[in-house]
Amino acid sequence: MPVPSRPSGFRLGSGDAPVQIEVFVDLECPFSKKAWPTVLAVANYYKGDSVATTAHPIVLCDHRQSWDATKAVVAIAADDPQRAWQFMSHLYEHQDAYTQDTFDHKTQQDLRQLMADLAAKFDPDLNTNDLVQQISDEEGSVANRAKASVRYAISRGVWSTPTVFINGSPVPELESSSTLSDWQGIIDPML
Repeated sequence: MPVPSRPSGFRLGSGDAPVQIEVFVDLECPFSKKAWPTVLAVANYYKGDSVATTAHPIVLCDHRQSWDATKAVVAIAADDPQRAWQFMSHLYEHQDAYTQDTFDHKTQQDLRQLMADLAAKFDPDLNTNDLVQQISDEEGSVANRAKASVRYAISRGVWSTPTVFINGSPVPELESSSTLSDWQGIIDPML
């Protein structure tokens, strides 16, 4: 796999911010879904130059639908991290449509069509045929960028989601049931 042309994930905030938060999420994971509203609240609360928050959509081995969902995020976001975060929120709102139980007797083509349908609800102007083609291509730039996030997670020792790092250090006490106040208790003393 080639060296990625850009860092993994989708960062809101400055790369020069003194506090760098990284959140690894799986788009099919119910615990990532539970944590996501708080992750959004953290990113919104700490807008500015002091804190940056990067979301890394990754794929856990037992979530087979997550791979195409992750590629859909990469394709739709392109170079726009805000759009990535918005589409991830949209996918979490509709996660019940692509869980393992829901897709137990469906095909990958059914999943790709579902991703196209969800993308069309998200952005009616989006060319969903192009999206299906991009998420179907396992060797293209979208797949390579999605693979880069997964490989980055592996290199960091991430094996479950959500997993949080702050300034490069794991913060296991921040998990799916953590509140904004819990996050503030860790971040505020750094500012």
